[in-house]
Amino acid sequence: MLWTKTELLEALSGELLQHNLPDDLTIDEVVIDSRKAKKNSLFIAIKGEKNDGHDFLAEVANNGCKLALIHDPQFFNDLRLTTYDLQLILVKNTFSTLYSLAKFSRKRSSAKIIAITGSVGKTGTKEMLKLLFDTQGKTFATSGNLNNHFGAPLSLCNFSRDCAFGIFELGMNHLGEIEPLSKLVSPHLALITNVGPAHIEFFKNEEEIALAKSEIFSGIFDGGTALINRDNKHFEFLKKQAQSYAIKDQNIISFGEKNPSDYQIIRFTTSSPNNSIVEAKFKNDSKIYYEISTSHPATIFNSIIAIACLDLLGNDLNSGLSALKNLKTYDGRGNVREIKIDKKNITIIDDSYNASLLSMRAGLDHAMNLKNILGKKRVVAALGDMRELGEKSVELHEEVANYLAQLHVDFALLVGESMTLAAKKLPKNSYKTFSDSSAAALEIKDFLNDGDILYVKGSRGMKMEKIIENLI
Repeated sequence: MLWTKTELLEALSGELLQHNLPDDLTIDEVVIDSRKAKKNSLFIAIKGEKNDGHDFLAEVANNGCKLALIHDPQFFNDLRLTTYDLQLILVKNTFSTLYSLAKFSRKRSSAKIIAITGSVGKTGTKEMLKLLFDTQGKTFATSGNLNNHFGAPLSLCNFSRDCAFGIFELGMNHLGEIEPLSKLVSPHLALITNVGPAHIEFFKNEEEIALAKSEIFSGIFDGGTALINRDNKHFEFLKKQAQSYAIKDQNIISFGEKNPSDYQIIRFTTSSPNNSIVEAKFKNDSKIYYEISTSHPATIFNSIIAIACLDLLGNDLNSGLSALKNLKTYDGRGNVREIKIDKKNITIIDDSYNASLLSMRAGLDHAMNLKNILGKKRVVAALGDMRELGEKSVELHEEVANYLAQLHVDFALLVGESMTLAAKKLPKNSYKTFSDSSAAALEIKDFLNDGDILYVKGSRGMKMEKIIENLI
């Protein structure tokens, strides 16, 4: 049971107005999406910018949910809802109540908590941390990318009291958004995967993005640890920010590959799309070797982050390292698959979920590296626009085009207005442009030859997965 009646009423003491809760109350999940409400769920009717959860109470009841938390008094005695046998809790404000529940959940927990943010790699690293820490004890991790001002407190509301470890992803696209989330989560270890120009539309410059990311240190548990990317150009700034939050120097730990770090990848060798052997060293100069089921350099780099966290907070390093052999790469996040189209053997790298300059460059590196490892003939890169770049959009898309030329990518399918404008940087006959992913999907087969690698990436709104869906 996630919440007892006693705990729920105690957590709501400052917000509660009325309720009709039974003594045998059972809550196994807290949700704010009416579509996910079911038996033993607590549905919190949040009023957002576009939708009001109160308008979906009948749907919630029809889904089998028996308990809803509301702040609109007119619904409390609604005969129609009574007919649905929906028990209601009336509070002053459901949004602030969401945070009250989250604070209570965090306070009742004795788990070791990790908070993670970064311009790219947050979700993948979080999933890797979950895999490793599952070998150490019961571990909770943020579901999907529930990392904003709704998602983070909701994740805490679903954080079981008996977990030994908790991993919480924190996201933002403006200054001041991570600090309250960090203070809510109160991590023992806070880490920043990297800082780059993602969401730069909402910031003055990249340095301001670094400042926003550094807010994750604000809520760190007394005596806690800051984990920072030594290879990132903002390392020294982030280190100073950690110090400004009274984090001791010995608790500011670095990870990296190119620069000497406390936890550092020395080298790795890749034998297949789903296997690499990594050599790494720890701050005491001891070396370790481990196998990981990926060929993606960015994922391999992120593994040193997960291993650092495991070494700092875990209790059995070897069992965690062994789990990396079972790492799964999900659709849209660099998954590699082999398909056959009209007697053509094609290797698809599906990196379509989202895009930024950093992740796009890393993905292109991966595709070109696989071309050499697998002895493939060509890399065809299908790249969609990167969103939320503001005034930097033209410059950053041109950087992608320059990188395509620098890597000698064999052919590019460029999708969207920004990619089309950047295409002028490429040699003639090395690309074709499309207005959207639907148009590219209709013609994709015409551009593929036997033995090609097709690499697909773009921002979420570009829906680049349509290209892959038209092939499989």
